[in-house]
Amino acid sequence: MAINVFPAASGGLTQKTEAFTSTGTFVTPSNVTTIEVFLVSGGGGGGAGKVSGAYAGGGGGGGGAITRTLTVVPGTSYTVTIGGGGAGSAAGAQGTNGSTSSVGALLSIVGGGGGGLGDGSSTTMLGKEGACGGGGATNAGNSEAGGGGGMGENGWGYTTSGPKSGKGLIGGAGGVASATAGGNGGVGVNGFCGGGGGGSGDSTFRWSGSSGGGDGGTDAAAGQNGTANTGGGGGGGGTGSTTAAGIAGGNGGSGYAVITYWS
Repeated sequence: MAINVFPAASGGLTQKTEAFTSTGTFVTPSNVTTIEVFLVSGGGGGGAGKVSGAYAGGGGGGGGAITRTLTVVPGTSYTVTIGGGGAGSAAGAQGTNGSTSSVGALLSIVGGGGGGLGDGSSTTMLGKEGACGGGGATNAGNSEAGGGGGMGENGWGYTTSGPKSGKGLIGGAGGVASATAGGNGGVGVNGFCGGGGGGSGDSTFRWSGSSGGGDGGTDAAAGQNGTANTGGGGGGGGTGSTTAAGIAGGNGGSGYAVITYWS
């Protein structure tokens, strides 16, 4: 994702960047008081399909992405924490939420919501709420699942009118399940933080993830993992009608950070 470029500094300074694909430390140069941070949190894991009733799992919600200009203290070390993707659920469970990414105590953003379990009657079919994209939910009485929400804020996987796809205020919603159709993952932003696709009841067809989100599983195959360092949600597990143990969801993609400064 593009980082806003600081105005050119005087005194022969040059723009520098440091990228973090795993947790590490940023040591502020002695002449730096301002940095710009692009920060991505972990995507939610996909929910499992359940062989009983042949319900597919919901896709995991995309993580969040934020860009901020921060004031820092020269010579100070800041821990840059890269949030992990949520675990794709084993058979019979919801996906777990992605983890928070942060830069010291200066900036943080929470992960995406886990996808719902393929279960047409219990509350476990609901996608978990995340402050970013919420996980997709299954549709009661039907055998397909909605995709996860894309990157956003205050996402959810359920509304008062019934199970819906996860929502993100910025990224947009995944598809809503119906008797014959699941849903793709909600879009993210510039290749980051897309939702995972919902699980499928078909032997070959997969609902697509978006912007790093994993594709949903087929009738006999697990949901795919979100791409590492994109914050993409994991794909939901397929219906599992041919597998006694049910079909697992995919893991969410881990987060990412870029720090830009003049020195």
